[in-house]
This record gives sequence, C-alpha cells and structure tokens, in this order.
Amino acid sequence: MSKKFRQWVKRYQDDAWSLARYLLKDASEAEDATQEAFIKLWNQREELDPERIKPWLLKVTRNVCLDRLRHRRLTPELETPEVHGPVADAQRDELGRWLKSAIANLEEPYRSLVVLRDMQQHSYEEVARITELNLSQVKVYLHRARKRLREQLSEIRP
Repeated sequence: MSKKFRQWVKRYQDDAWSLARYLLKDASEAEDATQEAFIKLWNQREELDPERIKPWLLKVTRNVCLDRLRHRRLTPELETPEVHGPVADAQRDELGRWLKSAIANLEEPYRSLVVLRDMQQHSYEEVARITELNLSQVKVYLHRARKRLREQLSEIRP
C-alpha cells in the first residue's frame, strides 16, 4: 500500500465513517461501507486530483450508503431489539439522544446535508460537491432540514 494512500486513510477515515454511521444507523455496516469507499479510492487513486480526495471520498461514501439503504428496502430483514444497559443509558444525554434520533429520522438528502454541514463542518461548497447539488439547493434543503429538527424539538418540550 502506498504511503500517500495510508495518509489519506488516516486523514479521512473518521469523516467517512461518521457520515456512514449517521446514514446507515449501524456501526458495523458503516465500517463495511467506509471500507468499500476506500477500496474505490484505491482503485481510482491514480486518476484523482489529490486536492479533491476528501470531497470525492465523502461523495462515494454517501453513494455506497444510499445503495445499501436501497438494498435494505428491497430485502426486508428480521427486526432485532436494541440492547440497552443501565451504564449505556446513564451515559447518554437526553438532548444527544433526541438529536441522533431526529437526524436519523430525516429523509435524504436532508440527513446527509445536516451531517456534512452541521456535524462535520464542511463548507457549503464542499457539501454541494459531495452531494452533487447546487449551492442554492444545499442552502434551501439545509434550511428545511433545520426547520424540521426545530419542529421535532418543540414537540418534546413540555
């Protein structure tokens, strides 16, 4: 494996994995999707502009995740109950739980946009390149996504 590729993996693996984690809602599947995206990066490493590796990788990661989500809808799986232990529940903050749940319930492209812009702090221009939307669409969709999150928050307030 080339030194340059190892540097890319080290530099971008957390961003790719966290995007996959939020989109897929499953850590193990997020690892698989991230690995698949890095395999695609390895296969394209000679053709890519080194300055555009991160947006390219995140776009590919998002597409891999969307493919996996489509596949899930086509092949229903058995539901497995979530396991919650008292320690895990105690460590979770109520707002953090709400926010994760609210983001997970957003439909695409809203979920991807919130993760990329608000959580991973990418610029609007980077988000547009990654999602293949124009800048105006990114801003409008982000506004709608944030509005939906605010509405959900107002529903849980007493």
